[in-house]
Amino acid sequence: MSDKKDKDFVEVNAKDKNDNDVTVWVKRPSTAEYKDSQIEYNKAFREALEGGAILKKKLGEYMRSQGLWDDAKDSEEKKLLAAVAKEEGKLKKGGIPLEDAKEIALDLRKTRAKFRTLIAERTLLDSNTVEGQSDNARFNALVTLCVLDTDKVTPVFEDLAQYDKKGDEPWAIEAASELASLIYELDPNYDNTLEENKFLKNYNFANKENELINSDGHAIFLDQETGKEHLIETEGMRFVAYRTEEGYQKQDEEDRYFVNKDGVEIDEDGNPVVDDFVPFLDDSGKPIPVPISAEEAEKAAEEAETAEEEAETAEGEETTPKKRGRPKKTEEVT
Repeated sequence: MSDKKDKDFVEVNAKDKNDNDVTVWVKRPSTAEYKDSQIEYNKAFREALEGGAILKKKLGEYMRSQGLWDDAKDSEEKKLLAAVAKEEGKLKKGGIPLEDAKEIALDLRKTRAKFRTLIAERTLLDSNTVEGQSDNARFNALVTLCVLDTDKVTPVFEDLAQYDKKGDEPWAIEAASELASLIYELDPNYDNTLEENKFLKNYNFANKENELINSDGHAIFLDQETGKEHLIETEGMRFVAYRTEEGYQKQDEEDRYFVNKDGVEIDEDGNPVVDDFVPFLDDSGKPIPVPISAEEAEKAAEEAETAEEEAETAEGEETTPKKRGRPKKTEEVT
């Protein structure tokens, strides 16, 4: 988690893989550091080009040749962008019933998701172009230069090799994210700036995490086809219910249980919970024994054999005459 910020430094307090606290500082790159990182950019550019990577300007042509993009997808992209702009405009303007505005906001979420899905492959391929690989190499170099120890002077990573080795540490990932925000002016609260999320939160249809909530403030999943609301447990995004009204109002974890989409109680593995199972009946109405697996049958036989041996041992101890002990000196012997 980033704490203190100023114009040129950001303090990052996070954890390592062993859950130990780690504090580092992220420095805004200077001209000298950009110059040093350009060396890695040029090196990666040459290697990517020689390795057969395509240039960014050729990406569209490549995707069409591979059947990854066509005129239909191009038209769909333009259509979705126009829909986003239109729906945003309606929310900004207002003057319509609140429920209609809510539907527009939810539709806008779906439209934006469709757009992201449509361009996902292009975004992925873009990162593998010559320029994409070079940009990545330059950024990694900046991480080694601008993620500093608590003295705000000494780099945490000695070189790129060490960053490659430790780059998946939680604190390293957060530090890199903060550096990206400084370099590319990324807004960490971008989702909060979207018109649909601002509307949904302002009118208490969503919480601060932009999760949909009901009138009682409980997180929900809204089935767009049926319009039905399902209570959810946000951490695992699973359907839940409560055994008591008090538990529901308090969102008490001890009172909560998992359910499926039909409201039937299930266990953590998604299997229906059956409290009082009654055996099936044959044609004459007699109960049919519940079949057990070979493993269960073998285990039951072993347990029965063990119980029988223990019973025989106990019976033997009861029938064996006890030896008379040596009489005490004060005891009369006849």
